Amino acid sequence: MARDSLALHRCRLRLALEMPGAEPTQGALADLLHGCVEATLEQRQAAFDLAVRRLPTHTADEFQAHAKRRVFPACSRLATRWSVLVQASLDIPARSLHCSSDDSRQSALAAVAAWQAGDEATQSEFLDHCCVCGDTLAFMLARRFILRRAPALPPRWAALCTALQSRRLSA
Repeated sequence: MARDSLALHRCRLRLALEMPGAEPTQGALADLLHGCVEATLEQRQAAFDLAVRRLPTHTADEFQAHAKRRVFPACSRLATRWSVLVQASLDIPARSLHCSSDDSRQSALAAVAAWQAGDEATQSEFLDHCCVCGDTLAFMLARRFILRRAPALPPRWAALCTALQSRRLSA
């Protein structure tokens, strides 16, 4: 791809909007703003306007500020796994390097369904994922659901909860 081709970046942005979740759109917009240095303010704003409906409010606010500037950094906390030109900065949560918040929500839903069905294998996969990827968002969402319906977490869930909390405190 020609890194500075506004037409190609806009096409990629439109395709990203057809995909589920915000992460593909966010990655495509970051690449467009970085790669299309010669784009006019109006062209940059038009790209932002196209993407804004898919982005979380805080992310849209950060992008809005960047859309008004000529230079978008090569390393940014707005980059995602879907970014090709822009690299994610290291000040983002470790979970974000492995999965998006959309992925975390889906994992939590699957884990809750597994818990309700008594599916130990799927629960174990989920807990392993949370441990390895540091996916505290998915764990917290599933944990909250379980604790609203049960007096306590199952033993393995409780152990991981303690481990994730101690990791967070030592970081």
